[in-house]
Amino acid sequence: MHKLFWTVFLRTAAVFLAFWALMAGVISFRSLDAREASLRAEIRETLDWNLMNCQLVLEGTAAAVEKPALLADRMAACSPAAGSMGVFRIYDLDGTELARSPLTSGYFSLPGTGVYDYFLHFDPVLTDDEQLALARLLRADKDLCAFYGTEGGLYGESDVDRPGLYGEVTGVVEHNVVYPQKLVYYFADGPLTLLDTDSAYFEGKTLTTLAFDAARLQSPLIWSDDPPKLALQLFRQAQARVDSLVGSRGPSAHWAGTMEGGAGYAHCGTVAPYDGLISAYGAAYRPLRLATHGLGLLYGSTFFFALLLAVLVARSQSRSLRRERDLTNAVAHELKTPLALVRSYAEGLSEDIAPEKREEYLSVIVEESDRMAALVGSLLDLSRLESGRARFQPVPVELDQVVRDVLRPLERPARKKGITLSPTLEPCTLSGDREQLTRLVGNLASNALRHCAPGGEVRFLLRVEKGSALLRVENDGDPIPPEVLPRLFEPFYKADPARTRTQGGTGLGLALVQEITALHGGRCGADSLASGAAFWCTFPICQAPDSMV
Repeated sequence: MHKLFWTVFLRTAAVFLAFWALMAGVISFRSLDAREASLRAEIRETLDWNLMNCQLVLEGTAAAVEKPALLADRMAACSPAAGSMGVFRIYDLDGTELARSPLTSGYFSLPGTGVYDYFLHFDPVLTDDEQLALARLLRADKDLCAFYGTEGGLYGESDVDRPGLYGEVTGVVEHNVVYPQKLVYYFADGPLTLLDTDSAYFEGKTLTTLAFDAARLQSPLIWSDDPPKLALQLFRQAQARVDSLVGSRGPSAHWAGTMEGGAGYAHCGTVAPYDGLISAYGAAYRPLRLATHGLGLLYGSTFFFALLLAVLVARSQSRSLRRERDLTNAVAHELKTPLALVRSYAEGLSEDIAPEKREEYLSVIVEESDRMAALVGSLLDLSRLESGRARFQPVPVELDQVVRDVLRPLERPARKKGITLSPTLEPCTLSGDREQLTRLVGNLASNALRHCAPGGEVRFLLRVEKGSALLRVENDGDPIPPEVLPRLFEPFYKADPARTRTQGGTGLGLALVQEITALHGGRCGADSLASGAAFWCTFPICQAPDSMV
């Protein structure tokens, strides 16, 4: 049974999972289209925001030497969705680069000033590995992205676990920009070093240490939905797309260019109403991650339900296959003996046996032929019932009269076995087929007589309760083992494997009872008694089931 189930399950699961993969692919493809459109819209929105802030800086009153740092601070990169990154640059109309999106940057205020007038530029100093190390530190504790010293601690709160005192940055200072070589936060419980690099950038340069009481750090590697390493790769790829577009010819107010292809794009040109600026931006993304991010629950739940459905279908199919196999084996077994007998006695007749034995041989052949005909007929009836082809026009049938008609010819064989037939029948009318109901009652009666102990009693109970008719047939004898009860209505199932064919029956009687009961909109079952067994059927009274229409 287990081997059959797993064979069917693996075949069924392969089909269901192939269908699941197809549906997941369709969903992902549709999701990618929507995410790409959303990515382009958000990058355009970020570009407009960056250009507006840059124009305000250029038109402002800040000193010329301070504006480059202010412009760089306004050129934020964009990580709109998992698996994507956008970077930006601005040029003047002569093609001179004014600013570009930094990978990691920050700003701080000197003690007592309350003004963020110094900027931290990490990109010229740090290698990609150092960028990742700093990003992972800040990502692990995002509170470190905003430091407040002197009185407030982190975020200016006095009751934080690690109140900040002050900070120090050591590096090269150029106007209002610091290229940091070392960055330390001082807390009440001790210092925390965020950065300490031996970059070659600082060789031959003068280092200055500045204290600060507030600082902020920012990087798309920190806030991206992607792991820092993937976010860094996307950032570099987006930069490379801009370089590829504008690097060879340089930007100009007289041309606009776009480069599409692969997993990203780039664009360069003037944008109204910022006529004095040329913008360039590039985007890179991972199509699979962009399409599937946020759909994990959907994929997981549908995958689980596909497997569950495969299990249910495999169980149903394996049961059907097992039943078909058992039925085939049982039919072959039931036909093997009568066929052998027919062949044996036919061969005897062909050999000119004694005339006085011819009648006996012919009688055996006819008896075994009738037995096989009965078996084949029962199999055909069961097949028609199971397939739903046994339809009929329902008519009123007095079930109590059907029971009496079935019992009448059974009284004599019952007396021979010393068995008492005890009917207790209430008047009851069903909407059904009289012939099928007669067969049902006959099969129940024959089964009860066959298994009733000599000298015992077979009781037929018919009563009406709650709009249903209950027919119950009880016989004295051995009780039915509990493990046998669920299988009694299976074709050819024998509760007692030792029972021989000489005890009568085709092995299909109870299976036919079950199908006839279902055809009439009812249900059936069996109970084990202290000294015998009971079989019962319930039917709706004067109500034609859907299958009879």
